[in-house]
Amino acid sequence: MAFYEKISEHTYRLTVCQGYDSKGKKLRKRKTIKLDETLTPKQAEKELNRQMVMFENEVLNGVYLDGEKITFAEFTQKWLEDYAEKNLALTTLQSYKIILNRILPAIGHIKLAKIQPHHLIQFYNNLTEEGVRLDGKFTPTNKLTKYLEPLTIAHMIKTTGISSKTCRRLKNGQATNYATAQKLCEVYKLDFYRMFKSNSTNTLTTKTIRNHHIVIHSILSTAVDWNILMNNPAERAKPQKVTKSKAKYYNDEQVAEMLNALSSEPLMYMTMIYLAIDIGLREGELTGLKWEDINFNTCEISINKQRHYIAGIGDVEGKPKTDAGMRTVTASKTVISLLKEYKKQQTENRLKFGTAWQNGEYVFLHEDGKPISTQRPYKWFTSFLKCHNLPKITFHQLRHTNASLLISSGEDIVTVSGRLGHADKNVTLNTYSHIIKSKEAQVANKMDEFYDKLKISS
Repeated sequence: MAFYEKISEHTYRLTVCQGYDSKGKKLRKRKTIKLDETLTPKQAEKELNRQMVMFENEVLNGVYLDGEKITFAEFTQKWLEDYAEKNLALTTLQSYKIILNRILPAIGHIKLAKIQPHHLIQFYNNLTEEGVRLDGKFTPTNKLTKYLEPLTIAHMIKTTGISSKTCRRLKNGQATNYATAQKLCEVYKLDFYRMFKSNSTNTLTTKTIRNHHIVIHSILSTAVDWNILMNNPAERAKPQKVTKSKAKYYNDEQVAEMLNALSSEPLMYMTMIYLAIDIGLREGELTGLKWEDINFNTCEISINKQRHYIAGIGDVEGKPKTDAGMRTVTASKTVISLLKEYKKQQTENRLKFGTAWQNGEYVFLHEDGKPISTQRPYKWFTSFLKCHNLPKITFHQLRHTNASLLISSGEDIVTVSGRLGHADKNVTLNTYSHIIKSKEAQVANKMDEFYDKLKISS
């Protein structure tokens, strides 16, 4: 049996009775809902009845989740299985899981309905302390060495899959990386933060802390969508604002110097760098390019995929970062000419290697036809700049250099945004506002030229 009680003007408590327990006590499930304030009385009654029937079915079928009883960690597992793994890109899912390794030990034990903004604010504040980074070394505590003492190396290898050398190091209290430490704790059901201490004195950036907020907000929003929570406490708990740094890039003279140094480098890398500067490709988009994506007749390049490295899996192919990332851009004739020359070299390599050719499907391949790693462009470019004593920028900042060159040449922001694959031109405006602002003086000069022409004509 199901019924409801009115709590306030738009809020109702739904109750479903499930008979009696062994002691004769009534078994009830309750849920509080809030109806849309814009509904008419008739619409509100219809929606209330619909919610009540739905709630009763959930309870009777055993799929109702009670926010008062389920913990944040338990709901997160449900969220991962029923939502995240089905809707999020693999790279996004992987990054969320890494972040959850910090979130769950801190607030996972709290009942979902009991989470308050102050719990989240305290957690964000804790993230600013030293030792919370996961990219350092983690040393076993006395608790862990005592736990591992009776275990044999053979047993540890069999149960965890960790190498014998690392198992010995752990038993001797020596440091290891985060992935190994986390794996050990997962297998033996140990509290990570009681078993290991970090040697890192570096702190998380405000951007990384904000990413933790984004994950928590997403999980709690789903709880609201599933009618488990009435509102999202993360809406009222804001981490520190991210101070956005200016996009770093090369100016015209630095680009010229870099291209001059590039002329003595292997053709594959020369083509890669020219492409990044010419159309502002991200590393994943660049390493995901296939020859079928390039139209040599029209000079058009279709960006419809990207490759990423995922720990424990390797390089994987997926869709671009956003829907706007699916785009077709026109490359310069210089770049198209380089691509033709590079394709010719690749054909020669194929003939040279014969049956040993790996037959990779991407544009950028090793000499034997094996696809290059998604991390290769960044690593090679960093080494190249150092070798030629050029100013340090990252491979991704070649993308910023492309935007700078386009804006400086007078290209409108909508065109620049489209070529870069930004979902919103405001992203382009915010990212490159300092470059756009630097053009204001040139506008004033143009107005002076205009006034001078008027004087001459008069």
